[in-house]
Amino acid sequence: MKKLLIVVPTYNEEKNLPQVLNELLLLQNPLSEWQIQSKVLIVDDGSKDRSAEIAKQAGVDVLQLPINLGYGAALQSGFIYALENKVDLVISIDADGQHQPSDILKIVEAYLDGKYDVVLGSRFVEDTGYQTNLPRRLGIKMFSVILHLLSGLRIADVTTGFQLITRQVVELYAAEYPHDYPDAQMLLLLALSGFKIKEIPVVVKQRLHGQSMHSSIKSLLYPIRNFLAIIVILLRIPQVKKTIQLK
Repeated sequence: MKKLLIVVPTYNEEKNLPQVLNELLLLQNPLSEWQIQSKVLIVDDGSKDRSAEIAKQAGVDVLQLPINLGYGAALQSGFIYALENKVDLVISIDADGQHQPSDILKIVEAYLDGKYDVVLGSRFVEDTGYQTNLPRRLGIKMFSVILHLLSGLRIADVTTGFQLITRQVVELYAAEYPHDYPDAQMLLLLALSGFKIKEIPVVVKQRLHGQSMHSSIKSLLYPIRNFLAIIVILLRIPQVKKTIQLK
């Protein structure tokens, strides 16, 4: 039986967590029919509310970071936890209720059908009704084009936080993962390193409570940081491929 860890990076989500956790825990039985044993890990990124307490009361694993380190650092902490606990698969999903936990079944099914290394839950591969502001939509489109030009990979939603990754990708992410906006550059790294990536449509709702983990100031720096990160990735591809082949 494969071990699946559902990593939920969390920052001040006490109003959204109860429903998200309830829906995630309901997936244990249907996943077991595919011989997959699932566990939920809340990575509490220095929340100032009762997020960690609520997660503990729900009976899920909780990894509490001492201070707010940011979205990417919270995810990387979850990947390190998964590696140390010898997990076969990891799914990352947001704590704000925008992602539908039930779509995890679609993502796992896609992985099982094609034995992919990465399965992405996309807002844009089909018209699911999700709306975002024009500057952000243009930014996503721009980096989708850049990713395609550099790797041949067509991904509509390069900023999705809803994805499944296999153990080999977990090993890579645990070793190096950007603390801010781990998006197009990591997909580029995976594509150029030979990993098999699939994108499927999922339904994403608008946030009901609280504020996003991504600050408005950091959002302004998003394009610049991603361009620089892509350049670094292109320079490091030979070394990454060598490391993967040695494992």
